[in-house]
Amino acid sequence: MNKTFIMTILLAFAASVSMYAQTSPIRPMWERKSAPAVILGRYVDKDPNDNEKIPSFWGNGESLKGSQFPESTADSIAGTFTLVWDICYPLKHDFMGWSVMLFPGDTVRVDFNKKAFEAYQAYNKETPQDSITTPKLQELWKKAIHIKGASFELPLPIHMNSMKLGYTREFATAHYHDTLDEWRELCWNEFQDIVKQLDSIDLTPEEKEFQRMLIEQDYLRKLRDYTFTKKIYDLTKDPDSLAMFEKEFTFKDPHASELTYYRSMLGFFAYLKRSQIDDGKLYIQANGLEDSPLGRWFKELDEAKAVMAQAKANQPVDESQLNALSPEFQVQIREVQALLKQEAADNEGKRCELPDGAPQEWLPKIVAEHKGHIVFVDFWATWCGPCRRGMTEMETVKEELMARGIDFVYITNTSSDTNEWVKIVAQHAGDHYIVPQDKMNKMQIPEYDDAIPHYLIYDREGKLVKAIIGWSGVETMMKELEKVQ
Repeated sequence: MNKTFIMTILLAFAASVSMYAQTSPIRPMWERKSAPAVILGRYVDKDPNDNEKIPSFWGNGESLKGSQFPESTADSIAGTFTLVWDICYPLKHDFMGWSVMLFPGDTVRVDFNKKAFEAYQAYNKETPQDSITTPKLQELWKKAIHIKGASFELPLPIHMNSMKLGYTREFATAHYHDTLDEWRELCWNEFQDIVKQLDSIDLTPEEKEFQRMLIEQDYLRKLRDYTFTKKIYDLTKDPDSLAMFEKEFTFKDPHASELTYYRSMLGFFAYLKRSQIDDGKLYIQANGLEDSPLGRWFKELDEAKAVMAQAKANQPVDESQLNALSPEFQVQIREVQALLKQEAADNEGKRCELPDGAPQEWLPKIVAEHKGHIVFVDFWATWCGPCRRGMTEMETVKEELMARGIDFVYITNTSSDTNEWVKIVAQHAGDHYIVPQDKMNKMQIPEYDDAIPHYLIYDREGKLVKAIIGWSGVETMMKELEKVQ
């Protein structure tokens, strides 16, 4: 994202110093395109001694590009901040304790009163659970956050029982022996009760539709919790029993026709985290709803992700594959392709193509290219903090190790952000590979348990001598490498 573009937006926003009027949570139109979504933020109670720049927020785990975090700019003196997301479908931007719904092309203005928000959080924590969404809480929230130009989650005066607020030991014990049908009816009865409460609140039709989608998301999550309630608090340690419950579980639901989220692509509002997207898709498949508007869109998204994985892994993408996708997906895939074609002259690292053959052949073939050298293989991702720390700290000894004939190989998968990957390749000498995400486990990586960072050390004959799980510090790595001649 162009830094000049960000600064232009920030300066324009800083020129407007009035408090934005609180708007109702609205349902914006979703124009299918690829475009930046911008949050222009301001602390309205800025303390001169307060150095906080941007409120804490969660990343975007569902970006088509894999961009976990936005471009950001902040002025701690003025108390303003700007976040720019490059998106081609909606994003639920989660700050700590509140959310904003972003669509491609949105510009959202947020006035944030930190002291009022702290009062809101204190009341939220201290209020009895059965009144956590009272009008008082809603009033405090309105004083804390003023949003213009986006939908957002607003606390509603709806009573939800312990199923919503967390499963106590007593609740889990009471429902441990529930069959799936009994559990589903328990979830459905609560869902119907909440819908009745929603219908009694004075909201616009658009507001009710939006809130209903969030409630339906909660219903699907509770269905998924069928097995979870049986294994929390160590109620059973019998793996066979848990396997039986897992086998019994299905999203097949006699109440599916009474839900609404799958009838419009706007139902995607409620499914912006990986587990929620998976649940929504599985529910659609289990109930024969693949031809619904959202069912068809999920199929389109899956097809786009598959092509994007090819592009990010530097694998050939046929033009006909691209043209078969919706235009907004094409834009982002072509941008990734163009970025990977740009080779900086001063790169420390080397971008490498995966070897031919099946995934289980890739690692042996990669190691074989370094015969006569010790090979240090680092499995990592741009979004993994310990991985990045390990790479940075190993730089302090890399020159010494390379002089001893130790080669560095870095392998990530397509969950990594391409922009970040290109920058990191430029900073870290060695051979760099990107593997399609769904092929990582098929590589049969020694002692790999789907967790990173993960390290392998091979001797000069290409024999594995050590697997190291997790970053344990430069000293530990040096000791292990010194054992290899």
